[in-house]
Amino acid sequence: MLRITRTIKKTLAGIALLVIGNASFGQVQDLNSALRMTYQEQFDAADKAFSELSVKEPANGKYFYYSGENQLASYFIDPTNIPLDAIAKKAIERYNKGIAANPNEPLNYVGLGKVALIQNNKIAADENIAKAQTFLPAKKVKSSLTKPEQATLLVRLADAYVQVGSKDSALIFGFLRRAESLDSKNPELYLVRGDYWFYTLNNGSRAAENYKRAQDFSPNSTRARVRLGQLYTRIRSYQDALNYYQEALAIDPSFAPAYLEMGFLYAKMKQPEESKTNFKKYLDLSSSNIAAKRRYANMLIQTEDYKGAIEQINQIMAMDSLTFNDLNRALAYSYYEEKQYPQAKFYMAKFITNAPSEKITAKDYIYSGHILLKNSQDSIGILTLMKAFEVDTTNVDLLTEIAGLYLKNKKSQNAGDTYKLKIQYTNGNVNDYYKMGRAYFDAKNWAEADSAFAAVNRMSIDFEPAYLFRARVYSNLDPETKDGLAKPFYEKLIEKASADSVKYGKDMLEAYNYLGYYYLVNKQYCESLMYWDKIAAIDPANENANSALKDLKPRCPEFKSANSQ
Repeated sequence: MLRITRTIKKTLAGIALLVIGNASFGQVQDLNSALRMTYQEQFDAADKAFSELSVKEPANGKYFYYSGENQLASYFIDPTNIPLDAIAKKAIERYNKGIAANPNEPLNYVGLGKVALIQNNKIAADENIAKAQTFLPAKKVKSSLTKPEQATLLVRLADAYVQVGSKDSALIFGFLRRAESLDSKNPELYLVRGDYWFYTLNNGSRAAENYKRAQDFSPNSTRARVRLGQLYTRIRSYQDALNYYQEALAIDPSFAPAYLEMGFLYAKMKQPEESKTNFKKYLDLSSSNIAAKRRYANMLIQTEDYKGAIEQINQIMAMDSLTFNDLNRALAYSYYEEKQYPQAKFYMAKFITNAPSEKITAKDYIYSGHILLKNSQDSIGILTLMKAFEVDTTNVDLLTEIAGLYLKNKKSQNAGDTYKLKIQYTNGNVNDYYKMGRAYFDAKNWAEADSAFAAVNRMSIDFEPAYLFRARVYSNLDPETKDGLAKPFYEKLIEKASADSVKYGKDMLEAYNYLGYYYLVNKQYCESLMYWDKIAAIDPANENANSALKDLKPRCPEFKSANSQ
C-alpha cells in the first residue's frame, strides 16, 4: 500500500492557480472564496460553496474537481484515523459528475486516479492517469489546453503521486520538468517538488530551495512560508520555524494552518499555554469543525491536558459518535491519565471492538493492559500487555514489567518463562538471568533455575547471590543432605562471600549450617564441629551451634575452638 504523506493536507492550497486566466474576475473571486474555505479546513462550508458554484455553471467541470479535492482534504488531515471509504466515495462521485458535465476537463481524471492510488487500485489508477494525459500534446497531436493549463495538469499529476509517497521519482520529476518547460513561474510546481524532496526523499535542503522559489514567484504566499516553517520545525530550528509562521500571519492574519503549525511548534518547545492559544485560534478560524476539534483534542493530549481533551472529544462525540472510532481510543487514554479507570475501560473496549486488527497498535494494547490492571483484572491485563509485545517485539522492557506482574500474582513459572523470552530477544544480562533463576526457583523448577544461575556464574564469577541460590537448588534436590549435592556450591559461596563477610554474613551462616549438618549426617564429626564453631563465632546465641558443639567436642579432643582463642 502506498504511504500517505503529511503533504496531502496542504497541496490544495495551490488550486487557485488553475483558474487564473480561465474565468472572469467575479468567478475567480467566488472560486477563490470556496478554495479558501478548504485551506482553512472549513470543509463543510467549502463543499456547500462548490455545490453552489456548480449549480450556477453546471458545465464547468473544474468546480466538481475542487469539490472532490475538498472531500479528500478532509480525509488527508488525519489519514491514519479517519475512515477513507465514505470520503473516497463522495470524492469519486464529484469527479464523475465533473466528467459528465464536461468530458474534456482532464482534472477529474486526475482526481479519480489519485483516489485509486490511495486505494492501491493500480489498474484504475493507471487507466485514469493515462486518460488525463491524453489531453496533453503528443507527436503530431495538438492539445486544446493552453501551456499554463498543460503545466497545471502535469503538476496535479505529479502531486497525485507525491501525496501517496510514491518512490517513482523518475515519473514525478518527469511530470514536473515538463511542467516547468511550459510554465516556469508556476509557484505550485515548486511547492509540489519541494514536498517530494521534503516528505518522501528527506532532503531538506532541496525542499527549502524549491519552497523559496515558490515564494519568489508568489511573494505573498502563506503556503510557502508555512512549508518552510514545517521544514525548520523538523530539523528543530524552532526560532526559524516560528519566524516563517509569523511571516505567513503578517501576510494573512486569518490563515488558520499557520496557527495550527505554531500550536505544534510551541508544544515541541514545551510552552503548553502558547500551544493552546494557537490551537484555539486555529479552532476559531476553521469554524470549530470536527477536524479542527480533533486536532485541538490531540494537542491537549500531547500537552497532557487530559481533562481538556476529554471535554473536546465529548463535544465531537455529541456531533458524530459513529465515524471516528479513534476518539474512543483518545478518551480511553485520557480517562486513564485522569485516573478514571472504569471510564477508560469502557472506551478502550469500545475502540478495540470496532477497530480492524491492523489499526490496533502496541501502544493501544499497553494502555488497555494497564487499564485492565487498574480495574483489578490482572490476568487479562497481563495477557493484553503480552499482546502488545507480540505487536512490537522491540519493546523488551515490557517483558520485564510482565514478569514482575506474574511474580506479584504468584505465577512464578510464568515469570521465569517471560524472562527467558526476554533473554531470547536480547541475549540477556546478568540481572535478567538472575531474575529468571529466582522466578524458576520460586516455581520449584530446579532444572531451569540451576541453568539460569549457572549462566550468571559464567557471566559474573564473583556474583555471590547466584552461588547461594544454586546451592539452595541442589539442597532442595537432596533434602536429606546425604549426597551433599549442594556442598561444592556452598563452599564456593563461602569463598566469594569472604570478600565481604559483613554484607554476606547471613549467607555464610547458611553455608556453615549446611556444611556442619552434611558432615554430621555423614559422621565426619570433627569436620562438622569446625563449621558449628564458625557459626557460634558469628552468632554466639545460636542454639543449634551450641548444641552441636556440646555433643561433638568430646568426639574431637584435639579440636581447638577459634572462638575461644
